[in-house]
Amino acid sequence: MQQADNGDNLADDGVPGAAAASRGNGLFLGIYLLISTLGLTLLLVLIWPSACPVDPKTLAAAASDAPAAAAATTKLCSIWTFSDSFGIEARLLTIVLISGALGSAIFSARAFATFHGLKRYDPDWNWWYVMRQPIGMGLALFLYLVIRGGLFTASVGNSDQVMQTANPFGFAALAALAGMFAKEASDKLEEVFQSVFSTSDKQPPAEKSPVIDKLEPVKKAVKDENLALVVLGKNFDRNAKVTVGTKERTAQFRNAGRIEVTLTADDLAAKAKLPVVVVNPDGKGGTSSAKDLAVG
Repeated sequence: MQQADNGDNLADDGVPGAAAASRGNGLFLGIYLLISTLGLTLLLVLIWPSACPVDPKTLAAAASDAPAAAAATTKLCSIWTFSDSFGIEARLLTIVLISGALGSAIFSARAFATFHGLKRYDPDWNWWYVMRQPIGMGLALFLYLVIRGGLFTASVGNSDQVMQTANPFGFAALAALAGMFAKEASDKLEEVFQSVFSTSDKQPPAEKSPVIDKLEPVKKAVKDENLALVVLGKNFDRNAKVTVGTKERTAQFRNAGRIEVTLTADDLAAKAKLPVVVVNPDGKGGTSSAKDLAVG
């Protein structure tokens, strides 16, 4: 995926590119993303816990009897009142799920608006936009369970202790970030799993050579003013170099499967077939096979 004109690097989280021409205006998808983002935001506000207002006379009377009785008069409320059977822990889980979905919805809406505005929206990726929200909810839940189980020891049956040790602001923020940056959250969970279930005799994986699957575009016109070239493949290193013909060209690493190259006017000066090669640093896989760029 090419970087947006405003400088935001959406590609680092695996946002789909738009190599194919847009085959629709994405009206319904845009409406869905708008409504889901606003709806999830409103729902989070409705269920957010806060201390219920207490009548001063009632609080003074309870305090005169015993401090514990005064503390017991303080309860959690929200705009949308839950039944008594809906406990504090369940409310916290709900906040985490909604925050994860909201983070994913914001990320999807941002990506959709960027690609649609640049006329690079591809309807083939509609399900990617739709599935981001349930994926974000699941990742937020898993991350919450890992952190909650490892760092907090409050008993589920003690609601006061739960709210004292598990700040809903922190968990909501963490869940929203997990939804927005799903790839990073997945990588972190993978690190946790590998740390817990690692084996001492496991050998490090062998370095894989870079592979060029295709070029976008595969052909350039002679004296084309657009000097951008996208190299797609796998096993690209962050510090990889790209040669076009026999000379190195400016290359910008996006992810392990995408490098964006800036050609020169000399490359497109006449009809030719220019071999494009990706060269990883020493010890990082070596050199890829050449892929020809047609100029003509």
